[in-house]
Amino acid sequence: MQMKKRAVAYVTLISILGLIGIAFCARQIWLEGRLAHPSVLISMLILCTLCRSLPIYMRVDQAIDVSILSIVAICLYMSPSAAVVMYVVSSFFSMDRSGGDGKVYTIYNTPLYKTIFNLANVTLSVLVPAALCRALGIAAGDMSFPQVILPTMIYAVGAFCVNALIMMLLFYLNGQISMREAFSQIIGLTPNVLAAMPISLLLAMLYGIPSGEWIVLLMLLPLMLARYAWKLYLDSKGQQMRMIQVLVSTMEAKDPYTQGHSKRVCEYAVQIARAKHLRESQVEQIREGAVLHDLGKIGVDDRILRKPAALTPEERVEMERHPEIGVAIIKDLRLKPDVVEMIHDHHRRYDGGGYPEREGAEKPGLYARILGVADAYDAMTSDRPYRKGMPQEVAIRILRENAGTQFDPEIVDVFTGLLEENAKAEP
Repeated sequence: MQMKKRAVAYVTLISILGLIGIAFCARQIWLEGRLAHPSVLISMLILCTLCRSLPIYMRVDQAIDVSILSIVAICLYMSPSAAVVMYVVSSFFSMDRSGGDGKVYTIYNTPLYKTIFNLANVTLSVLVPAALCRALGIAAGDMSFPQVILPTMIYAVGAFCVNALIMMLLFYLNGQISMREAFSQIIGLTPNVLAAMPISLLLAMLYGIPSGEWIVLLMLLPLMLARYAWKLYLDSKGQQMRMIQVLVSTMEAKDPYTQGHSKRVCEYAVQIARAKHLRESQVEQIREGAVLHDLGKIGVDDRILRKPAALTPEERVEMERHPEIGVAIIKDLRLKPDVVEMIHDHHRRYDGGGYPEREGAEKPGLYARILGVADAYDAMTSDRPYRKGMPQEVAIRILRENAGTQFDPEIVDVFTGLLEENAKAEP
């Protein structure tokens, strides 16, 4: 994806500021002439390199760079300038596998502008909280309790927030993310930073005791073992997702209409969920259920699925079995109960009607109500063998006319508002 001009200008500005910051830090180290013992420096270099090269994967497709652990520890024990210089030096030894293409990237096969921008990002992320500590009269190296807790929090949260803001602003300027999504991701990851903060403090304290640098390296062994166990778990989850994708592809091969339908419905449902400010974990569950919602059509007769005309009552009864068939297919995948309910109830109405029938005519859950609106809209606006898709304004009118009976009125308001807003934004 080619960067927009404003994004290029932003990258250039950050890179220039970062290079100035790196030069300043190197000069500070040179003027102070105060370096730790060589074994401590080697330990710090190994720690920083491993933290950068071995991120913690929160999901199969999402990793967190834990180099903040080493950065904060070095800031506390030595100085922010030392942390910046150590991070720059570790760049010559670090590896990155987060490109999504299976390749290993290093400083030697990465475009220079990317390397400079990344180094500049981290440099500014260290220097901003360092300036705040200096303004508060907090000096590095004071490991006494409870005074050390405040600088630890400032360095950890400050470095993370500045780093995240720099990256999210780049994505926003390049049109890849909205500001709402950017802040949502930052807020969602902040608790992870706070939880890891004591590790940075412990590492800094270990460096302050005799031979503590060797204890730091020994501590890395159980941490790496825990990371490996977590990776095995995520690999099993990835295998499950690949199995799900095979099932979806099989379904789409049977019914030409469903090709692209699940993907579009998924996009609509995620937009609604984010507009309703649901947690990211809820958004992911809705995404999962939306992809799988029509999986039960695998068990429906091909002649019914591909019939180029309206279905007879008997054929409709057969077609209406697909939510229950879908639930039966995915029962061994250990999906969340809300996801299973979403697949089962996505054709149930807000007023309790629809199918499959349930005792008490209770309304479907939130996930199913979101999916019901997204599914109905795509069904109305897509071409079918026996009719052309409706114009967007007609589909919006039908959704609003049936709000409160077939559809959740609040979800209809949110979704139609998004559609109209996007229509206005189009040239």
